[in-house]
Amino acid sequence: MRKIGILEDDAALRRELKYFLETNGYAVELFLAEEYADRTEEELLAAMAGSGCHLLLLDIGLPGFDGLHLLRVFCSSTEIPVIMITSQNTELVELMSIHNGADDFLTKPFAPQLLLAHMEAVMKRVYKETKTQDTLRIFSRREEAEGREFILELSKGRIICGEKQAELSKNELQLLQVLVKKQGEIVSRDELMNALWDNCMFVDDNTLTVNVTRLKGKLESIGVAGAIATKRGMGYQFL
Repeated sequence: MRKIGILEDDAALRRELKYFLETNGYAVELFLAEEYADRTEEELLAAMAGSGCHLLLLDIGLPGFDGLHLLRVFCSSTEIPVIMITSQNTELVELMSIHNGADDFLTKPFAPQLLLAHMEAVMKRVYKETKTQDTLRIFSRREEAEGREFILELSKGRIICGEKQAELSKNELQLLQVLVKKQGEIVSRDELMNALWDNCMFVDDNTLTVNVTRLKGKLESIGVAGAIATKRGMGYQFL
């Protein structure tokens, strides 16, 4: 699941963007300029760079900070792409944004679907390995996983985190895909068993338990512990 960072001073717009992006399958992390009012610019930049985000939406007009300066420093120290969002609709501001490292530029107000199209175009260009759905980058927000990102290679049935990797069975691969697609939601045992049945795999309740346990163990073996939570009497949740 792609993770989007947002640094925007308009609280209402932040809420709208967060809701819209999450309903479209993205994880979202908000960075609030006001929380860094008594802290240094370096701390804010470090928080954004270390967040594991795949793209940053950055406002130019921020209280206490110069958005263009933040952009220049951020882009000089990280490969995370940036889309600038601003109400300053001038060619000069757009030119300065691109010159300082922005990958794209949008003027407020904008249609949410337009933002989504710009985001997908930028990420398709930057993360060339994801032009097909064969390779997925997945971010676990579970504390025990320490905000770990891992790669799921569908054609090879393999998960990779840093230098570690583990092979998945066909059942485990299917279960992980279903759980990740609904990250944060509780997926019932019946839904998971039906997903396996749809792939012509015989599975009963005990088989599901065994497969989920093995999947948890393989995630833990590559350093992504606690990413799948068991919700007693309800199902499982990818965090």
